[in-house]
Amino acid sequence: MEQTGYVVSAGAEGIKVRVDRESACGGNCVSCKGCPSSAVIVDAVDGEGLGLRKGDVVTLYEDTKKVLRYAAIGYGLMAVLLVVGAVLGFILTRRDFMALIGAAAALLIGFLIVKLFFRNVQSAFTVTEIKSRADSGEHGETT
Repeated sequence: MEQTGYVVSAGAEGIKVRVDRESACGGNCVSCKGCPSSAVIVDAVDGEGLGLRKGDVVTLYEDTKKVLRYAAIGYGLMAVLLVVGAVLGFILTRRDFMALIGAAAALLIGFLIVKLFFRNVQSAFTVTEIKSRADSGEHGETT
């Protein structure tokens, strides 16, 4: 998975890159009347020894399999817990309302599991290319 980001700090403490999240319409917000998108700051590693500086526009790489694996675990776990909670709620009480309560309780438990077990998952964004330098304006510089 590759994304473009903007280096907001680079130094001994590490590299921080601002990545603008693409909107649901694929960044063509004129067509959907300006849906909101936000930016996130991620930690990155200078994998190519590029000598990054604040203001550089860079290409970030993250292992796609890793991203998809965590997404599948997160969404899959929620889906399974939703069904299990609803079935258990219904089997134990034979009431539809309790199936709904069981599903909601299972989802709450799922959120807690994800929050507790995935809080220390570290992203491994690697800077692979400088698209433009902050001060020189060179485009497409790679090593």
